[in-house]
Amino acid sequence: MDWRLILIVVLMILSVLDLSATAYYVSKYRSWQENKPYKLIELNPLLVFLWTKLGFFVGMIVGSVVLLSLVYIIGRYSHWIIAVLLLLVLIYQMYNHYNNITLLHQLINQYPSGHLDPAIFGVVEGSNPI
Repeated sequence: MDWRLILIVVLMILSVLDLSATAYYVSKYRSWQENKPYKLIELNPLLVFLWTKLGFFVGMIVGSVVLLSLVYIIGRYSHWIIAVLLLLVLIYQMYNHYNNITLLHQLINQYPSGHLDPAIFGVVEGSNPI
């Protein structure tokens, strides 16, 4: 088996895991604070645009097709150093997802109503009213 094919398979698996963790995080966050804008939850402008215009489910499918296609093209046709750098970025994203999801669960456990006290957190856009 060619090393490039193995790299592409690993990149695609990590990309699917990344998109799945993003969808879980955003859906969990929006179920906790339904008025929070997508742009304050996710940094990927493509996904935020698609979610805003097409809705979460359809936007996630369209965004996944676009992003997975880009990952495949980069893995297949770019210089091997670029593909390895993408692999390192995806590994770092998995670490960040783990931390963010853990912190979100702690925040939901402490404030199950979704209301974040302005005396503690300051003014939080999208926080549920009392």
